[in-house]
Amino acid sequence: MIQILLADDDILSLNRICGLIDWNANGYEIAGQAMGGCQALTLLEELKPDILILDIDMPDKNGVDVTREIQQRKIPVKVLILSNYDTFSFVRSALHYGAYDYLLKHQLDAPTLLSKLKEMSQLIKKEDDSSLRMSYFTAVAKQNYLNSLIHARPVSPKEQAYMTSQRDFSSSVSHALAVMQVNNFILITHFSPQVERQKMIDSILTISGNILNALQGGLITHVGYGQFVLLFSYDKQASTRQLLEHARQAVRLIITNIRKLLGVSAIYELSDIFTDISSLGRICRQTSSRLEQRSFSGLPAGQAPEYKKDESNGELDMQEEKSLMNSLTALDFGQVETQLKEIFKKYKGDGGKIPQNMIRQLLQIGMRFQQHQQMEVSWNANPDYAKAKLAALPPRDIDQFLVNYFKEIMAQAPGYGSRKYSPHIQKALLFIHENYPQDISLSSAAGLLHLSPTHLSRLFKEELEISFVDYLNRYRIERARELIRNTDADLKSIAEQTGFRNYNYFLRIYKQKTGRTPSQDMGER
Repeated sequence: MIQILLADDDILSLNRICGLIDWNANGYEIAGQAMGGCQALTLLEELKPDILILDIDMPDKNGVDVTREIQQRKIPVKVLILSNYDTFSFVRSALHYGAYDYLLKHQLDAPTLLSKLKEMSQLIKKEDDSSLRMSYFTAVAKQNYLNSLIHARPVSPKEQAYMTSQRDFSSSVSHALAVMQVNNFILITHFSPQVERQKMIDSILTISGNILNALQGGLITHVGYGQFVLLFSYDKQASTRQLLEHARQAVRLIITNIRKLLGVSAIYELSDIFTDISSLGRICRQTSSRLEQRSFSGLPAGQAPEYKKDESNGELDMQEEKSLMNSLTALDFGQVETQLKEIFKKYKGDGGKIPQNMIRQLLQIGMRFQQHQQMEVSWNANPDYAKAKLAALPPRDIDQFLVNYFKEIMAQAPGYGSRKYSPHIQKALLFIHENYPQDISLSSAAGLLHLSPTHLSRLFKEELEISFVDYLNRYRIERARELIRNTDADLKSIAEQTGFRNYNYFLRIYKQKTGRTPSQDMGER
């Protein structure tokens, strides 16, 4: 019998859950009840239940804290989260720390609870099977092998022989491949330090993995900058149409869930059915190219992105991206030009060509900078113009075009050529841009720069003609507008992510800085 532990600080809620179904008749037993997070952790060690039904909002240790400790202690229990609408943002963190799924309290009924418990019970029984005790390590090995196929990295003969004997990579079954791209991934994660890039990637992999397990198969791996590759394997007796429709439904379900749980949208492209697993890398590049044509139509149709045979995949790493953005923000074109030339030298592929992924990434950085500066962009610095121009250029001219493109962008930025900020103000601005979600102040910024608050305040008014607090609020509101436009997060969550601890204050400052309410902007996204 499957053992259940209930955890909720509300005794009425506990009683309701206990009376919701006939537990024993359905193969479950309530092993214990906890009135808070601390007691739940104690009972987990004592009772060793199979499933923990956990309220997300508890005063001593909330559901996020409990799931984090479960992960740290490696406690073998499946966690089902119960949430209200006003605590929904916490669910994302709980899922990141390994919670299986969530249910909304006001929608909780007997059929819904039984259905979810059945899913979890089936998964538990599979994991208890001795043949699957190493499933995690097998999954990791399969994910690594999938990455090797995508990026054409060499593998040992032993690994090759083992993996091709597995159903996921066998040529005796049919395969379909999907490429999924999170929209505005770089934009969302660059200007929102609270939206940690790796945390978002891990959350998407966890959500997708749970769905694929429930659908009886499929692999997913992250290939870089918010792009994921999914591999599906099917018995050949089904029709091609049926196989593709099953893969399509699986990807759509994943996209629906990451949109609901993480507040981000995604697009995808599906390959044709294939059996030769050695062709996976080529098929992945073709599928990625078709997806790219949908989101980045300025590049030549039918031309596949170039993959470097290393983990960078022809894209900037996080530090390179950050350094380039910092140089742009400081309006230092000399440094931008130097960095671009170093990038071209490092990432050029065979024949001296810059990978298309790199070109796309650089144009995205340019677009982010324009959004950040709230610029009126001239026609020759417009991203659409850049895309169209690049499609007609020979490879030897692309380097200089990109340098000139960034020069044009920077020339439109407020203050460029007429005013250059002092080193103190540059550091203060960088401090704000990197820490705005936190509780920062004039005093904390001044302390970091070894200045008095009065001195820093005077520098702000002299060089920016605005106070420190006004600049901070303006920057936070700009980031809030970006999240409203590019995510499905609710307004309270957006206020918290951009450093506003008081929701009413956020609404007032938003209206003051934009002349509009957040709801008006949300209605237009």
